[in-house]
Parts: sequence; structure tokens; C-alpha cells
Amino acid sequence: MQTQSAQDVFGFNSVTRFWLGLYFVLMVGALSGPERAVARLAITEAMSSAATTQGSATVVQNSDWWELTNFGTNTIDLTGYKWNDNQGGLLSADPTPFAGLSIAPGQSILFFQSNSPASMSPDQFKTWWGRAFEPSAQAVIYEGNGLSSTGDGIRLWGPDAINDSDWVDSVDFGAAIRGASFVYDPSTGVFGLLSTNGVLTAAQAATADDVGSPGRTSGPVPLVISQHPTNTAVNPGDTAVFSVTARGLPRPSFRWFFGDEPLSGERFDTLRVTNSTPDKTGLYRVVLDNGFQSLTSEVARLTLNAAPEAPVVTLQPQDQNAFTGQSVVFRSMASGVPQPAYQWFFGTRAIEGATQDALTLPAAQPEDSGLYSVQASNASGTVTSREARLLVTRKPRLVITEILPASDTNGPVRGHNDWWELSNLDTFAVDLYGYRFDDGSASLAAAITLTNRVSILPGESIVFVENMTPEEFRRWWGDSNFKPDQKIITYRGGGLSLSSLGDAINLWNGVASEDFDTVASEVFSTATNGVSFGWDAASQTFGGLSVAGLGGAWRSLENADYGSPGFLTNPPYPRILDFQRVGNTYRITWNTEPNRRYVLQSGESLDGSVWTAVETLTATGNVLSREVPMATVRSTFFRILLEP
Repeated sequence: MQTQSAQDVFGFNSVTRFWLGLYFVLMVGALSGPERAVARLAITEAMSSAATTQGSATVVQNSDWWELTNFGTNTIDLTGYKWNDNQGGLLSADPTPFAGLSIAPGQSILFFQSNSPASMSPDQFKTWWGRAFEPSAQAVIYEGNGLSSTGDGIRLWGPDAINDSDWVDSVDFGAAIRGASFVYDPSTGVFGLLSTNGVLTAAQAATADDVGSPGRTSGPVPLVISQHPTNTAVNPGDTAVFSVTARGLPRPSFRWFFGDEPLSGERFDTLRVTNSTPDKTGLYRVVLDNGFQSLTSEVARLTLNAAPEAPVVTLQPQDQNAFTGQSVVFRSMASGVPQPAYQWFFGTRAIEGATQDALTLPAAQPEDSGLYSVQASNASGTVTSREARLLVTRKPRLVITEILPASDTNGPVRGHNDWWELSNLDTFAVDLYGYRFDDGSASLAAAITLTNRVSILPGESIVFVENMTPEEFRRWWGDSNFKPDQKIITYRGGGLSLSSLGDAINLWNGVASEDFDTVASEVFSTATNGVSFGWDAASQTFGGLSVAGLGGAWRSLENADYGSPGFLTNPPYPRILDFQRVGNTYRITWNTEPNRRYVLQSGESLDGSVWTAVETLTATGNVLSREVPMATVRSTFFRILLEP
């Protein structure tokens, strides 16, 4: 048989093949640099709520996890990379799981949580998924930073990241469906599709009813610009904003140009041209590159408004509360043609020298309390901002009085999260709006800001709980055990998930600008699951483990957690602290006051129609416990009465 020549097969002559080979070498060389290699990393899957069943059987819920994939042709050393969820930011991001770790071309790494709800090894992770796990993938442990089942995100930064927006990849996802991972849409690259068994690369796990595709992806997605930058006109001195929106996978890098000149450091999807002047007018464009494709946006023109315009306030100054000696900054901005001049006022008095868009009081004193405003003026008119109120007081005695960093993991009810308690041990109310808090990283930049309009009154304790509604928290601990007006505030974000191995809570007011300028701070050591760290009112110290009947503590209604949310001491009224069936008896424990008499009653219903006295007892301490034979009562409803 006659064989075909190479030319017949490929359709190229020898010269063409030479130039094609040279082009291939040059192209590979161009894509092999570190910047292109980094651009080919992508977050491709995440699971924030694993299954608790396998068929009809109940199983222990496995760990949260997320997947990183290298779509490039180079091995990438991940040492120095960092990650966080959608709350913590770059400063509190975790570099630990990447130390000494490399990701090969075409490989995926599964990062899984080791401490929620139970620890597992990489081999156990692979066993969990069985044949669904891609053999070439890696499984790597991380600690902390659990992914919220109510919605969360993942941010990945490289070693040279300069701010929160300088990520390698970033994804967000909504509320989870138990046992289904989130993946990207193979047609758009948009993250958030739920995995379905047998669809794309998804399959069912071996030891639970989980569905995912750990280690397997649908490949890269073509890069498309969905929204180009648009022409904009601003007043002289104002900031012009250009932005671009793209889809595809891996996510692109950005490089902005003014005319044909690249703009140094402008490598995000948004470009801000500050203090716009005539020399900054002209054409702007952006080049997008994800290592596979390079796209150039349409050009957008920046022009300046020439007609005179009276000023308008575009940023209003805000109310602030400060402690004596703190630095306070009021900020405002106004727009007009020509650019307005500023004058700040304290009440009706013009403040000498305060002629910028920001007013700084370097060491505020109580006599500085009052109303502040700013006037912006140009030849066409004058406008006055809203009045912002400043209140300067001494630093209040706010104390972190309880922390539960690890709930009971043996009970039947899941979804109980970290919480902590703040108490006002001072004599005046404190407005908590704008206060910020963080864990042991003690970083203002990573702190969560309280946006609730809430005050903490003298003697009041407020509970802050992660990713649980007040109703869920009350159900956990028993709604009837709380004070009727108990305040429970929900905060979102695993970035503040407290480590059971030891951590801290740090609290700042709204004007603090230094990490050390806390208003309250507490450190705790290794936690005992289901037992909070509490406050001893007698010794005024923090750190002891809660005990039912002491310091207001009781056993939660759901599972076996012990704490005293909302209480520093036992309430004066009796409260059942623990109720258990022991053999053929019911063991009831309640808090008491010494030398007071208590009546234990049983009833057939909770409507209070018929209650029968079981026993009357006199307390000698802070707790009473009584075992009642089941044969002597007709129901399991009990109540305690305090005799006058």
C-alpha cells in the first residue's frame, strides 16, 4: 500500500511547517511566564453543606471544601497564596494550606475543613467520594473558615496582592442545598450552579448522599466582554469611573490604557481617574487576558463639563461617637463647575482653617460634642451639607462576658454556630452603630462593622451570633429562658469563625483608627465542645467554663450546650437548668437562692389547668436537683414555683 507523505496528511509544505513550529515555540514561551501561569488558576467548585444521610441511614456530616484548578501548562508554586471567605479580606486571609504546595498543569486541589463538624484526613476525604474523586487531584486540609450554608464566597490572592480587590479569583454562591456542591456554568463561567448526579462531571459520593465532581471540571470557558467602558463627562476636579464586565474561565487580568500609554498599577476591572483635569481628557480602553485569550475593549472618552454649575453635595458627613482623646474625621464631597471651595462649621461658627473636604479633630474632647456641617461654594452658588452630630464621652466599660467557639457536635440538631456576649458594666447607654469587631487577628481592616441601630443599656448583655437568626438562636437555647427584651444580633461571614483551638474577640468603636485602640478584648484557650467561656461576676474575671446553675448558665434546649446567653448571674426566678431521663426516673435540676423554698410540680399539659405538687424543698445553695420516679407522675411536664 502506498503511504501518504507528511505534506499530504497535514496540508503544509516544509517551509510552512517550520514557521508553524517556530510560532508554536514562541506562543508557548509567551504563555509560560509567571503572570500568565497565575492567570490560569480558577476556583471551580465548593460545598458548604454536606449531606447527613446515605439512603435511609443517618451519617455524620462531612467537611466543607472548595476546589482550585490549574488550567495552564506550568506547575505553579502556591507558597505565599492566601484565601478567605467573603468577609475577612486580605489582611486576615489564611496562607497556611498553601505553604510548600504546588499545583500541576491540569490538576485540581480540594481544600477541605478539618474541624467542622469532625476531623478527617486526605485519605478519608477520598474515601468519602470514592470513584467520584479524580485520582490525579490532591486533597489538602485547612482549619477554620467554615463556609456558610446560607450563602458565602471564596477569595484567592497571590503572594503580591496589594488589596482586597487584587485577587487571583473570586466566587460567590447562595444558600446551599444539602449534599450538592456549587460549580461554574460551562457556557459562561459564572459560578453558582448546583451539581446534579450524572450531569456534566458530577457523581454521587461513596459514603453519603453528596453529589459533586471533586478533581474534575468542564474545562476553560471562552472570554467575552459583556459590558464595555462607556463615555463619561464629569466636572473639573471630580473622579471619573470606567468599568468593564467580562465572563469566562479562568478570570481575566486587566490592563488599562490612556490613548496608547499603559496606566501603571491600573489592573482591576474598574479605573478611577481622580481630580479630572484637561490633560486627563481623551480615550481610555482596557485589555483583558486570561492566558488563553486577549481581548481589547471599546474605547471610552472622558470629557469635562464646561458650563458653570452650582455645587451639589455628593457625600454627606455622618454622625460619630468618640472617646476622649480619639481622632475624629468628618468627610464630605461636593461637585460643581468650577470645583467648589469648602468651609466647615461647628454649629453656626466657622472653623478657622477648615477649608478642605475633610475635617479632622486630632484629640476630641467632650466640649467638641455638637453639630458639624460644611459649605461648598463657587461662583454659581453655595450649598450646605446635612448637620452631623458628634458625641464625645469617656471610654465606657464594655466587657466581653461570654464566648462559645465550639458547640456540641454529638446532639441531633445541626447548624449551631459561634456566638459571644457583650455587657455594659457602666452607668450610661452606648450606641453601638458603627462599632467593629474581629477575632484574634485583631485587625481593623478585617473587622465586621455593626450596621444595626442598637444601644446597649447599663447592666444589659447583648448576644452576637454567627449566621443564625435570633429566632433560631432562641430555639436552640429555649425561648422561655431569655429575658423578654433580650437583644440578639446576627453577623455574617466565616471570616470571623472562632477557632476551637484558641482565639479572641476584639471590639472597636466607629472612629478607632489603630488596631490597638480597642474598647473591649478577650482571649480564650482551647475550647470544650458545647461549653462556653464565661464571666465570673464575683471576681470580675473572664475565662472559666460555664456550669449549669452558676453565673446564670443552663443547658440548651437543642443538644447539650451549656452557657448563659444574656445573663451574668442566676435570675431571681427559678429556671430548669437540666432535664434528663435516667433509667426509670426523671432528673430535674434548677437554679435556686439559698434558704428559699421551692415547689416541684407535675402536670398533664402546659395550659396550667392541673398541676400536682411532687415535693417541696428548701435550697442550701445555688442549685437543686431532684429525681422523680416515672411511676409517680402521669406526664413529663414539670414546673418550679418559688414560695413567697
